[in-house]
Amino acid sequence: MVVLTCAFAVRSAAGFGAVLIAMTMLAFVLPVSTAVSITTALTAITSIHHLSRDWHRVAWRHFTIMALYSAVGIGLGFYLINLLNERALRQSLGMFLIVYALYAWVTAGASPVLPARWRGALAASTGISGGLLGTLFGAGVGPIYVVYFNTLRMEREIFRVTMSTVVLLGGAARIAGYARMGFYETSSVVLIVIGLPLVVIGSWLGDRVIRRLNPRIFGQLVGGLILLSGIALLVK
Repeated sequence: MVVLTCAFAVRSAAGFGAVLIAMTMLAFVLPVSTAVSITTALTAITSIHHLSRDWHRVAWRHFTIMALYSAVGIGLGFYLINLLNERALRQSLGMFLIVYALYAWVTAGASPVLPARWRGALAASTGISGGLLGTLFGAGVGPIYVVYFNTLRMEREIFRVTMSTVVLLGGAARIAGYARMGFYETSSVVLIVIGLPLVVIGSWLGDRVIRRLNPRIFGQLVGGLILLSGIALLVK
């Protein structure tokens, strides 16, 4: 309950990051597959709320490009998830978290902006990577997509709703795949129901508390937590 509340407080303040924070902690007490399916469903629900308010501001052309590449990554992720057992998934998650923590420290407070001439290659790499990592771990999707969307110089609200739409579509595709693989058992559904009010509480806290923190310090603290968690998962 504490993990989900804090995770969605971060998402409310930053626009992304709920799944990354939640997966980091929940993987210690739940199977990776269960943690991924629960956090993906809760994030999709919050994305529906955001989209319902500002759907008319979505940059549909860029959304379509990213959605197509993400679909490739999602398909690749479901192929790989069938080949990995729980221990392999946990260790892979640990390595991913360590790499991501180092990235978060380097870019704390601001994501790197790349030249526009790399836009096509960047769209392919971020879309496929986001779909792949989102399927395997449910984590890291938001910051990966931010790298691409930052090159478009969008207005803040257009940026947020377009990225939320990409995340929602990818989440819906992953939920369908997880359901087909039997990840949504009765216990998982119960955890999702319990998590819904925690999402509301966390969003409220994010709006009123976390946005007041210095972005660079906040990014470094989150990076440190993720790094320690990644190391712990490797040795667990």
